Amino acid sequence: MMKQSAWLLVACACLLTLGARPATADGPLTSTMTAYQVTVGAGGEVRLEQTDSAAPGDTVEYRLVYRNVGREPLSGLTVNGPIPANTAYIADSARTAVDHTFTVSIDVGATWDTEPVVRTETTADGGRRTVTIGPERYTHLRWAVDAPLAPGAANTFRYRVRIR
Repeated sequence: MMKQSAWLLVACACLLTLGARPATADGPLTSTMTAYQVTVGAGGEVRLEQTDSAAPGDTVEYRLVYRNVGREPLSGLTVNGPIPANTAYIADSARTAVDHTFTVSIDVGATWDTEPVVRTETTADGGRRTVTIGPERYTHLRWAVDAPLAPGAANTFRYRVRIR
């Protein structure tokens, strides 16, 4: 199977946002995003290999690392992880070690919901029904961190997608 260049991976890095302060080269907060191809060995061991390309069917884990390189604690950190086109978020794969509120978007960040995402739809006969939106329709993930990021400290956020 031919691998596709991961322009999607590069696009993700450009789409990361920060709620409290801008992530600039001169600022007190730095960020990196790294992609890893996830494979499972014959014995069931999970292996991660850094990558910049992926093919349909592959699983990719994104790791977003935010580091406070300043001298003061940074409060109000909000990290957005985009779900690139032609990928689907893998349910329950979002991880971080810090206390946070986790929300997801199904509309490119216009609105944010806790899971499960539930909507009321109008049926063809004019009735109403409640539907649960699956993680394959998520467009973004968001972690709103509860505690300040101390000087010299770093927070890591992870999530997985499957390439369609």
